[in-house]
Amino acid sequence: MRALKLLAQSEGSLIADYTSRMSEALVRRQADIAARAARVEAELAIKARSEFLANMNHELRTPLNAIIGFATMLRDGEQFGLGADQQRSYIDYILQSADLLLGHINTLLEVAALESGGVELRDGEFNMSDLLGEALDRARIRAEAANVVLERRDEGDNVLAWGDAERTGQALDNLLQTAIKSCVEGGRVLVRARRDDKGWAEVDVRDDGAGLTAEEIETALDAFKQVHRGLDRSFSGPGVGYAVAKTFIEMQGGRFLIKSKKGQGTLAAITLPPPNERRKAGRAGESGRQPTGQPEQFSVERTHDAA
Repeated sequence: MRALKLLAQSEGSLIADYTSRMSEALVRRQADIAARAARVEAELAIKARSEFLANMNHELRTPLNAIIGFATMLRDGEQFGLGADQQRSYIDYILQSADLLLGHINTLLEVAALESGGVELRDGEFNMSDLLGEALDRARIRAEAANVVLERRDEGDNVLAWGDAERTGQALDNLLQTAIKSCVEGGRVLVRARRDDKGWAEVDVRDDGAGLTAEEIETALDAFKQVHRGLDRSFSGPGVGYAVAKTFIEMQGGRFLIKSKKGQGTLAAITLPPPNERRKAGRAGESGRQPTGQPEQFSVERTHDAA
């Protein structure tokens, strides 16, 4: 009986020791896996940022070279025998290139601010319809340069919203720039501001470009990823426009939606709460709602709710 008792005690000690060793090994293994995952994630983030900056390097140099080239031509106009019409045309090219360059610089600053968490919001009541009109005025130079038609499909009625008007305007700028960039020469971008069936302020921006797959949409919503389409840089994808717009809208408790299908273009829609509802709800815990409308003559089957 004494031997059996000692054996039982010994077996218990062995099992406890084995269990303890296995637990320690599992903990070490989990820590190792977590460290490797963190390393891989950091390496991917660095690679994505490097690719983003390399792409932006090209995007910045292109308009800057145009500005320098056309300014040089104007300076030496007598040598080249430029007429008044040619000079005005070159001045237009310089202004268009400067606007494009400014847009790229603003995008870099916006992405940097979002990454550092340095974006501040100033809430207030504003007219979404007026904000859209101002964004369209800023986008027309780029649209004319790309030979893309901007067409507004609403009556310009008051569409009141609650949020940060400056950040919402930047979101609209990014949506319009992305839509113009997605169109081929002679393309069209349809926009409208409206109140949905619940009274929320909604803006729809639709282009008739090549459209995006679900995977391309997911990539486009990452600020440091690019959707590449072959070697033609003029069709280098939506860039960071959707990611910046999505972040600015969701920071205000709004909602961002993309609908797209290959060959049928893309619809991007944003909604923000009306003043009375926003004041009641406050910002904490807001989830917003999904935009319900879409511009006329536009139907897509693939839907990606980005929120």
